[in-house]
Amino acid sequence: MGKEKFEEFIKENETQEEKINWEEKKSFFIEKVEEFYNIIDKYLEPYKDKIEIKDSEIIINEEKLGSYKVKKRVLTIKNAIVEFIPVGTILIGALGRIDMEGPNGIVKYVLVPEISNAPKIETAILSTDEDRKKWKEKQQKEAEEIMKANKVWKIATPPPNIKYLDLNEDIFFDKLMEVIDG
Repeated sequence: MGKEKFEEFIKENETQEEKINWEEKKSFFIEKVEEFYNIIDKYLEPYKDKIEIKDSEIIINEEKLGSYKVKKRVLTIKNAIVEFIPVGTILIGALGRIDMEGPNGIVKYVLVPEISNAPKIETAILSTDEDRKKWKEKQQKEAEEIMKANKVWKIATPPPNIKYLDLNEDIFFDKLMEVIDG
């Protein structure tokens, strides 16, 4: 019985690992970083003659993905420097993250399904094979819903009670001012 369960566990993990296309995941993240910059460019358009915007490449190194280049953005607003630094895509609770760092703090932008309002972490005690089967089916159904959902950038509030705030022009400028002058 123990050996059979172990073999089933090994096969299950191999199957899950085979389903992940790491190159596609990396390309998706790089594309979404560019999409994020396009969103904030629209917000900053009326102020383009009063701020300086510079892009440069950084290298992110992630397990399974290896090293890859992605764009980092730096804003100079008066004497304040604000950096938008992509963190990566292999994260718990998000498909990607960009940190907005300024002289007075950091704001985390996370790439999550549009339907998400907060990270979801569940635990379960599964004492029977039937319980495990039902749990697995539930997890697969939720994973399918998440995969179908549109992925958007949201702002993650600080822990311990993390919430996702929809990204819009007003909240962007609120958070920008938060990292510039507290």
